[in-house]
Amino acid sequence: MRYPASVLAMFLILAAAPARAGDVATLADCTTKVFGEINRTRKWSGKPPATCPATIAVEKRADGVLVTAWVIRSAEGGWVRTAFSGAMGYGEIARKQELAKASRDIMARAKHLGRCLDSINAVNDPLDCRDRATKSYSAGEESGVENDRIVWLDDNGRHAVLEYAFGNTESTPSPPTDLFNGQPLPPNMIIDLRVNR
Repeated sequence: MRYPASVLAMFLILAAAPARAGDVATLADCTTKVFGEINRTRKWSGKPPATCPATIAVEKRADGVLVTAWVIRSAEGGWVRTAFSGAMGYGEIARKQELAKASRDIMARAKHLGRCLDSINAVNDPLDCRDRATKSYSAGEESGVENDRIVWLDDNGRHAVLEYAFGNTESTPSPPTDLFNGQPLPPNMIIDLRVNR
């Protein structure tokens, strides 16, 4: 049986791009370092922390701050994008002890999501996580297939969301827009952390 070139390319991507669930803890660590920076300076510098290999976006929300970190890796015939977003309330960011506790919670949730991603990629079982997968096809000037999976914990706890996407639709995939609800903050914008808002 003969397969179309786009289907063969997707098989090659899957074979050459193993799941990068190990990236999840690194990305979560990047987010906690950004929250630490905001605690110290009361603003977002616009640059990832020195030891962070990810691209970072920061969003202000009514009750806190959302930080998203992502990496895009080349794969045979395409790309793989792994993203993690975590949130903290203004009061948590403002107080050192609460910041440390919230950072530990983000790291624990990230590890949990990483285990779920490993299971999804190994046997298509999200364990106790929730997930949503979409597959999109492009035809025209640029053709190909993109698979996108969002994984989260359905426990009414802290916002912590993982995205794992791969495809061959374009050479430079877009940022993980499914994780954003607003516009990322520009660099050096002051973030008001007053607890009595």
